[in-house]
Amino acid sequence: MAARYYNHLLLTSADGASARAYLEGRGIERAAWGTWTLGYAPNSWDATLKFLQGRNYRLEEILAAGLAVERTGGGQYDRFRERIVFPIRDRDGQVVAFGGRAMGDATPKYLNSPESPIFTKGAHLYGMDLALGPIKTETRAVVVEGYVDAIVAHASGFGNVVATLGTAITPAHVRMLSKLTRNVCLALDADAAGDTAALRGWEVLRDTVRQRYIPFRSRGRIVGSQRDLDLNVRIARLPRGEDPDSLIRHDPEAWRELIANARTVVDHFFDAVRAKADLSTPEGRYHALTELAPIVSDIGNAIEKAHYESRLAQLVGVGEQDVQNEVARSRQATRTRRKETSSFSTLQQVAVEDMVLALLLRYPRLVAEAPSDLMEDLEKSQNKEIYERMKGLGPEDLTGEALIESLQDPLRQHGLVLLGLVDTQPELLSNEQPEELRRRIALIRRRRLRDLIAQHSVLLKEATEMGDQAGVRALLESMPSLAGEVRAFDPPMSTYFKDTRS
Repeated sequence: MAARYYNHLLLTSADGASARAYLEGRGIERAAWGTWTLGYAPNSWDATLKFLQGRNYRLEEILAAGLAVERTGGGQYDRFRERIVFPIRDRDGQVVAFGGRAMGDATPKYLNSPESPIFTKGAHLYGMDLALGPIKTETRAVVVEGYVDAIVAHASGFGNVVATLGTAITPAHVRMLSKLTRNVCLALDADAAGDTAALRGWEVLRDTVRQRYIPFRSRGRIVGSQRDLDLNVRIARLPRGEDPDSLIRHDPEAWRELIANARTVVDHFFDAVRAKADLSTPEGRYHALTELAPIVSDIGNAIEKAHYESRLAQLVGVGEQDVQNEVARSRQATRTRRKETSSFSTLQQVAVEDMVLALLLRYPRLVAEAPSDLMEDLEKSQNKEIYERMKGLGPEDLTGEALIESLQDPLRQHGLVLLGLVDTQPELLSNEQPEELRRRIALIRRRRLRDLIAQHSVLLKEATEMGDQAGVRALLESMPSLAGEVRAFDPPMSTYFKDTRS
């Protein structure tokens, strides 16, 4: 109902003239407005609310759908105001949420519906319902970053294109795509952000997709095996200054060639490092070696790995054995890091703390449920600053996207990473979020108390060596109390997140 309402306003209302002009200016023809049910949310605080209530929808239903927001002082208001509205549909074509692009200077520029039992941002791809057939027919999926990119691609005949919803590619995306095709192409910007997205996308694909084991045979007998990803991932690096929709509109054949000639992930990183490293200096060659060795170490196919080890040796001007040694060191370092993070280390503690902030950013209503002294449990200065800003905002102003938009880099980049963390766990049920937050807070509080116990142990040893009997007694008296507090903050194991404790 809401999608049809917004679409009607886009097509017919005088207030929607600016939205119509914007879409036409972006090369989105009117036929696409119907195909994608594009809409316009009016510049009104309660027009959508009144319309839906007039169609006998209950206030509770409208709030649950994320179309209206509760005011701090009572009452409600429309979530989407003076925005072009992009309905987000599941793979069956059912509208599950909306994305809204601001027409004026409102922030954030893009605003999504809040997550709900039927909508998880990191579990949906824009245009998937329309792309299902073309992906199967063409045996390839192309992933872009924006709504308009996907719409323009489809209108130009590239129906196998889908878009993420303002997130990095997630395990849920990978699982969805891998059921349709073995070939996935990521269309990325030609800049550092694009390289970061490529690396993040590759890591998610590598860690999520089922791996297949290919046997080695000798004289008809299996004598070993090698692992290989059951997915062919390619990177299409856009020309500098172009995004998918501009390239497709101006030169659709160039887009076709870009996708057809997309590079393998490893080739993409070789190209990127060659472009930015000064290979005429020892420092530049060393930088290239240490950048690429971890990428090569992740190659499971032995023949492929040998090929890239040889290429890397030629690139940096050293012997192949030296490269093989560096690749082996990278592989061992990765295994060591994974082993270290299996204990309740400082690194994992930071990850737990990040997830607390991620939950608060993604579900701002949980801020009211956080303990008043949570700030004392946070270690990262970036997390402290973001949490301090969250506490200073009222519920009607507090959305994760809006808060991140107000930050400056590098704090903004950290906030974007936090927002993406929950998207990697789409199985988290909405009614479990408060309990999950309590578990996470209990874990970091338990850590802080254990650190205090460790400090007390050091002080106790020093007091004993110095013969400070009063100090020894005071420390011994406080230890049981601290130990009791640690036991009190021993939450049940999480159902949703990796929960490893010492």
